Amino acid sequence: MMPPDPESVLGDIDRSLIRVRATRGVAFLVLRYAGIRLLGLAANIVLSRLLSPEAFGIYAITLFLLVLLSFVGDFGLSASLLQQRHAISDADIRTVFTAQQLLVLSLLVVLFLLAPALASSYHLGANGSWFIRLMLIAGLFTSLRTAPTIILERQLRYGQLSVIDAVDFGLFQLTAVILAFMGYGVWSFVLAVLLAKLISTLLAYRLAGWMPAFGFDASRFAGLWRFGVPFQLSWLTYFLRDYMIPIVGGLLVTTAQVGYLNWALALTGIPGQLAQIVGRVTLPAFARYQDEPGALAKAIEQSIRGLAITALPLHLGIAATAPWLIHLVFSDKWLPALPAVYLLSLHWSGNNLTSPLVSALNAMGHVRLALLLSATWAAATFAVALLFLPRVGFVAFALAYSVTMVGASSAAVLVMRRFVPIRLWPAVRAPLAAAVVSCGACFLARQVLPETLLDLVILILATGAAYAGLLYGFERRRLQSELRLVLGRAAG
Repeated sequence: MMPPDPESVLGDIDRSLIRVRATRGVAFLVLRYAGIRLLGLAANIVLSRLLSPEAFGIYAITLFLLVLLSFVGDFGLSASLLQQRHAISDADIRTVFTAQQLLVLSLLVVLFLLAPALASSYHLGANGSWFIRLMLIAGLFTSLRTAPTIILERQLRYGQLSVIDAVDFGLFQLTAVILAFMGYGVWSFVLAVLLAKLISTLLAYRLAGWMPAFGFDASRFAGLWRFGVPFQLSWLTYFLRDYMIPIVGGLLVTTAQVGYLNWALALTGIPGQLAQIVGRVTLPAFARYQDEPGALAKAIEQSIRGLAITALPLHLGIAATAPWLIHLVFSDKWLPALPAVYLLSLHWSGNNLTSPLVSALNAMGHVRLALLLSATWAAATFAVALLFLPRVGFVAFALAYSVTMVGASSAAVLVMRRFVPIRLWPAVRAPLAAAVVSCGACFLARQVLPETLLDLVILILATGAAYAGLLYGFERRRLQSELRLVLGRAAG
């Protein structure tokens, strides 16, 4: 059997299929999101009852090393391939794969050696070094998954990507719950991550039809590097901001307080994952429209409107029912996280704006501008957290996220308007009004109803029905038209 031609083009899709593939991509990922989030919510309830806040804190602290290893090693090269106008080749993939693995393995060796010092600094206990080292191995598995993921994303094959993500997430949750029932404590998280990353990476190679292959083309690397470095520096600022709680909090507050914050971030982030799904689909989709400002503006508006309709009522609903959710579902040991839940709900609501807008900036090639925005945002978040930490304690980290999100989302809108004539208020005003009214009524009803599980379920269902009814009343014709359009693209 002859080896593959390194110059062979890895089939790109026809431009006429971009909207259809992107719409189907969002549909596949949303369906996957709905399924695994229901599984994840059930698993989180069980794990929250079985494990301590300290266990959640140790998991959060070690997890950031996995994310650091898997994404820093990328150089931003995968985004370069997703953003470029012409089709990618096998030589492009080999170059990215080789460069990535050289950096990842080098970083892994250094962090392996530093594991005892890191475990001591972050108060991870006697087994802390092994927690870190096993997470680093899981990070290596994740980095190996980049190449097949590039192929699938470039071709907008989000049905197969959804399968990979579902296996990864589902296997992690199932394994963690089983091990927690068996009394493994923090090891439940660590071993579950290791197994899930290994299996999902093998599956990614199988579905992409690409096998690991080394090869390095200096000229290709140089071209990808010019886009990749500022993109990856931008990602690094996101990493530092998004993982500020374990990175800085792990040094300044207790592991239990890190656990409260990370638990609140995960709970409020359940609907926030929708923004990440849209951002994942829109980078390659927006890139195809970078020379058509009108079409790009419409695509951005549709993305943000979709998030406003689906995610915004969920964010406000979590905040409105949070005390009952914690007491009746997760147990009272998580009540110290309640202030963080309120603040982080605001943070995730703003993410519905920033995620598509930053994705559009990167897709248009304005990576340095996205880097400046992200770096300023990260620096402000760190500054606010450190300023308020002596005054309000560990809740300062959640306060910093919410305060700086207001400024970042406003800045992202102003920056985008320099390049694309977007009009966001007509897209979001009806979903915002419907969400505020229905969730405000939910909050008031909670003040007078008895605090029981049955009343919580009834209240959630009634709030959802009220939101749907209000939204339909505000924009019946527009919603009907949009639904027909989405169904037509998905069927086409």
